[in-house]
Amino acid sequence: MLKNFNKIAMLTLCAGLISISCEKENEVEEIIDAHSASMNASQSARTVNANAALNPEFNVEPVAYAGHNLRNEVFKMDAVAPSECAPTAFNQEINKVIEPFFSDPLALTYYSLYLDLNFYMAYLDTSEQYFGDEGQYTNFVRKRVRELEKFWGMPDEIRVNGQHTASLNDREKLADLYMIVGVDVETREDAYAIADQLLAINEASPVLPESPYFAMDGFATTGNLIVIGDGITSVLANTGIAEDIVWTGILAHEWAHQIQFDNFTEWYPNGADEDPAAATRLTELEADFLAAYYMTHKRGATYNWKRVEQFFELFFNIGDCSFASSGHHGTPLQRMEAARLGYELASSAQKKGHILSQQEAHEAFMAEFGNIFE
Repeated sequence: MLKNFNKIAMLTLCAGLISISCEKENEVEEIIDAHSASMNASQSARTVNANAALNPEFNVEPVAYAGHNLRNEVFKMDAVAPSECAPTAFNQEINKVIEPFFSDPLALTYYSLYLDLNFYMAYLDTSEQYFGDEGQYTNFVRKRVRELEKFWGMPDEIRVNGQHTASLNDREKLADLYMIVGVDVETREDAYAIADQLLAINEASPVLPESPYFAMDGFATTGNLIVIGDGITSVLANTGIAEDIVWTGILAHEWAHQIQFDNFTEWYPNGADEDPAAATRLTELEADFLAAYYMTHKRGATYNWKRVEQFFELFFNIGDCSFASSGHHGTPLQRMEAARLGYELASSAQKKGHILSQQEAHEAFMAEFGNIFE
């Protein structure tokens, strides 16, 4: 499950969405070869032994569906040809995240393990949460959660977890995780031994674990959980979009998926569509519609359309034009149209401030769904 949901192969670092040339692959091999002697010399301190492996049979269900993690959209491996999916300011920021990997053989060796580790940490964490790398958005996110609960009538239903690169440098958290998902980890001492090896790698690497690449998860699960990483929000904000609307937009979109999960049997009794790509497109476009409805509603987040449009213009260009992919979310233009329809629905209720029920909002979307493609 995690292999499909959370692994990103080396080719991801040269994906079509990112403008770094895949000729870098040869440079990577040369870098690894050049450093192999020194790496072997300090293997005991820098290399995670076999016991650091994660249990491939560990069940991370209930995760909603593979491939619907925002990070997988950011680092999509499909080349994008159509002009509406052309590189954006976001790509430039992603390049800044990726480029340091090509001069750090440790990062290239262990990035996949670190992605898995931080996915598990965010997914399994039941401690008190904070948001932002230093907790600077904690109160803001908690406020938005309370608003969303009230707006959609979902009190105390959804848990929102933050994802942080700092977790990968925390001995206790690493040990806690290996006690759960480690292979042949029988004692706390076993777990500490692995944690100490990872900390040694961190000390030797200029990229691990601080790179925002390791905190770019953003997903909702059928287990009433939403995870949002500091990395995805900071990279989006670095393009010039205010970080408060970034947090709000991602949270509102993932919350919309929670609404769909709650109503799935009634709304999609035979599935959203028999074609996987079309099914995903429908549910993603509806999530965009519901998110914009909340974000611009007088009794929701109260943003004006211009600010929401600027965010969505960037956010939707994270998306794809891979029409046949089972993970296809809809093109950026289709997604913007869905969001605009959500705004217009909210705007029509401004005078009375009426909030539609989940069912009413769904029916309003379905009534307009066909118009998105005209």
